[in-house]
Amino acid sequence: MSQLSVGPLVRTVTPDSVTIWTEWTHPCEATLHLTPAGQSSEQTANPHTVTSRTLNIGNHHYALLRLGNLQPSTWYDYHVTCKTDGGELTTTAPVSSAMKQCFRALDPPEAGNMLRLAYGSCRKPSVEPDALNAFGEWLIQHFEERETVWPHLLLLIGDQIYADDFTGRRGRHKGTTSLMQDAPLEPSQRGAQTFAEFAMLYQQAWTSDDGIRQVLAVIPTFMIFDDHEITNGWNTTPDWRARALKHGLEQMLVDGLAAYWVYQGWGNPTSQNEASDALTRLMQEAALSGEDALELLRAYMRKAVYEEIAPHWQYDIPTVPPIFVMDVRADRPAILHDKDDTGAPARIMSRQQMSELQAWIKSHDTSTVLLVSSVPVLLPPLIGFAEYVMGVRPFHNTPLQWLGHQVARIQQRVTRRMSFDHWPVFAATWRELAKLLSHREHDIIVLSGDVHFSYAAAAQRGIFHSRKRATLYQLVASPFSNTLESRDARLILTQARLKRAIYGGFQTRVRTLTSARAKARVAHDILIQNTVALVTFEPHPGNPGEERYSIKQTYLGVIDGQLEEVARQHM
Repeated sequence: MSQLSVGPLVRTVTPDSVTIWTEWTHPCEATLHLTPAGQSSEQTANPHTVTSRTLNIGNHHYALLRLGNLQPSTWYDYHVTCKTDGGELTTTAPVSSAMKQCFRALDPPEAGNMLRLAYGSCRKPSVEPDALNAFGEWLIQHFEERETVWPHLLLLIGDQIYADDFTGRRGRHKGTTSLMQDAPLEPSQRGAQTFAEFAMLYQQAWTSDDGIRQVLAVIPTFMIFDDHEITNGWNTTPDWRARALKHGLEQMLVDGLAAYWVYQGWGNPTSQNEASDALTRLMQEAALSGEDALELLRAYMRKAVYEEIAPHWQYDIPTVPPIFVMDVRADRPAILHDKDDTGAPARIMSRQQMSELQAWIKSHDTSTVLLVSSVPVLLPPLIGFAEYVMGVRPFHNTPLQWLGHQVARIQQRVTRRMSFDHWPVFAATWRELAKLLSHREHDIIVLSGDVHFSYAAAAQRGIFHSRKRATLYQLVASPFSNTLESRDARLILTQARLKRAIYGGFQTRVRTLTSARAKARVAHDILIQNTVALVTFEPHPGNPGEERYSIKQTYLGVIDGQLEEVARQHM
């Protein structure tokens, strides 16, 4: 009999469709059954169902079930059955009344309703308290208020697993910081290497507790990776990938990307482009043939590692306000050949993705827009300024370019040592973002994680800011479940005394963070604890054809085992 191994996960939801992701122990025929909330299948005249054979990848068996013709703004109950060739039937219907399997179709764009979303990153299952796990119980506690309290979607924006801290038959492995050394890496230092090992980590992360299973079973979840899904700090500098390949880490990169696609990318919204179509076709053809698709996926990802093709991991979510989820990890251009381009300003994303982002933002000129970046654009001022200085490439394309190369090598060594890995250090894309903001009147909101502390910041172009010009807001929630070393925490809080800075064409400042319990300002406007962030976008009247919002962010932290509001911000 085939049993449910991972899931069900509610993935992409639109006003009229849903995608449910599952993993099973054996091959079978999976069927998704939907009924409007409060109705039984017998009461529904035309029950919603869709069936698909499981897809075999590395002897793991997956089903991605997409169903359309739903009603917008409507709650649905669901379950998934799995029928083997022998006729045995398994269902995901919960055996406990406390466990819910439901979702809400998104509002249509014209509805003009409030948008509520949850987001965060960095979840190490071994670290307590686990805010994302506690979020599951919070959802059940507010089940009767779900229409007005639950978020419409959840954004998991990086470090869903810690592949460089792999625990398996070989024991606990060290990270790959030694990759920056010249000595070859020993196998015991490399973390997860194979698809099976990466898959084990995803299974542990998503099934280890009832709370996380509950969250993923009811809230439409959209994902993007950062570094720990592969290894700590991958693609930090343009030469990182070449160094990794030199040290024999091709399999780690190839299988890590394959696992990312299967467990995270496959359920995200599809984009109408050749790269996305190729992967989708690969999955569909493998499902029809019944053959194991792992080697086909590996061949595709190997081409991606060597930049022979460009996977399209970025995507947009047509909510109101609209959301663009950026790939700022895998899409960083790499130096893989003999050409020495050390002195050139680095990019956090390719020119192709930046062009796509620019066009998308231009298409939403009359509305506030949301960008999702796994690493922050705006950092606390002193850190942001330091990263920006390390990203500036003096003398590039000048008669003193030889000197610029020497300076750039020093900057890269400092960047690696200090773990500078955020937007300001990538000077080329930093300038493009600044230019993009200068042509807008409506604000841009960026949601990020990564840094293991939470805060909000704002930036305007130039020194003298006009009210008619857009503001760039940075909201950060991190971690779900991790720690910030005491030494790092002291450094973060010490530098946070500086609230403003001007660099790279931006005037930046840290926003006020208010404690929910003490009704006072959080020290240094920096929150250091495990949290889930809830953000609400409430539309308010503006000029005809324009969309403006009142924005509130609430941080939920674990207090005495329960998830409670610990801090808040208003934009």
